[in-house]
Amino acid sequence: MKTYLVGAGIIGSGILLAVLLGVFAPAPKKSAPPPTAPLVNTASVDVRTGSLYVHGTGTVRPTEEITLTAEVAGRIVSTSKALVSGGRFDAGDVLAQIDPSDYRNAVRQAEAQVTQAEFAVLQAEEEVAVAREEYGRIKERTGRAPEPDSTNLGRLIFREPQLRRAEANLESARATLDDARTRLSRTRITVPFDGIVRSRQATRGSYVGPGTPIATVYATDAVEIVVSLPSSKAQLIDELWSANQQLSPSKLPATVSSDFGGQSFTWDGYVDRVEGAVDAQTRTIDVVVRVQNPYDPMPTVASQRSEGPGTKGRPPLSIGKFVSVDIQAQRDANYVVIPRNALRSREADASPVVWTVVGDTMLVERGVRPIQTVESTTYLAADPALSPGTSVITTDLRVYADSMRVRVQQ
Repeated sequence: MKTYLVGAGIIGSGILLAVLLGVFAPAPKKSAPPPTAPLVNTASVDVRTGSLYVHGTGTVRPTEEITLTAEVAGRIVSTSKALVSGGRFDAGDVLAQIDPSDYRNAVRQAEAQVTQAEFAVLQAEEEVAVAREEYGRIKERTGRAPEPDSTNLGRLIFREPQLRRAEANLESARATLDDARTRLSRTRITVPFDGIVRSRQATRGSYVGPGTPIATVYATDAVEIVVSLPSSKAQLIDELWSANQQLSPSKLPATVSSDFGGQSFTWDGYVDRVEGAVDAQTRTIDVVVRVQNPYDPMPTVASQRSEGPGTKGRPPLSIGKFVSVDIQAQRDANYVVIPRNALRSREADASPVVWTVVGDTMLVERGVRPIQTVESTTYLAADPALSPGTSVITTDLRVYADSMRVRVQQ
């Protein structure tokens, strides 16, 4: 029992001592935690010299597209195998044939009229010759034959009006023959260029009249892409406004790109012209880029590999395809390349800025002049403050101030 009392006294004394120390011990000094600079990621500025390209997009459209219509009436008796949606044809191919029977008969009738008119002219010429001979004999025999005057009545002596009438009838008959032959040729529906059928409106057995649509076709020798550019981009293109003066295609080259089956394909093009008016809604300038021979295949690197399926050539640059276009704006230009997420624009009317890192710890804000942004890359006008190797911050800071401290992610 005595041992238990001693142990309880020791425990109680320890508890009392701990309470007294907690009550009468001095309070520790309080201090604010040291400030921590935000941690940021950076990228190095790339300063380049060389060709500067203006990037845009557009939809492929044909340079020539027409609706074939019948010029004469009749029933279509035959059609070409190419007269289907997507059918390809060469210039001069007969796509449809209208029944030519009536028009061949009209040609034969006109040829007969010409023959008759030619005979009438020969007959009239003979009568003129006979009249002149008779006049000469009368004058030689009597010596008193009246002199013919220049009036129509006087010319009747030599039957000249009859000859002119016969000649006029011959010209009319020949014109009728030409018209009949023209109508006969118009029974053959042809196109003056190589092309593709977009849609068909008539087929074999259809009766058509003048103006009846037969098919809609477009040319395949070239295509156009209308690229809408803001004035800030358009002004970078040297000699842009001279394109309407039929410059050489090498003056303003362009590259058209499109993806197909997981591969990227390109076509060489050039700026053909600039549309005459600014778009009233978007206030952009429409630049027309032309590509020659868009349906000619060209082997690709992938297609030359025996182990890969690949394609046997690049696909056609089809009408309606959405493509990317890079127009060579300047040949010897200086410009700066940064990641897209390094460009800042806090206010709608304020100029864009970038945040650079000075001395590895200080954020310095610098105004810049963007040229264009293509996917994840932004192109800026050359700036002495953005020298090669300058670090720009790619991290988005919600709170920032010029000259603030930062920590660079290693």
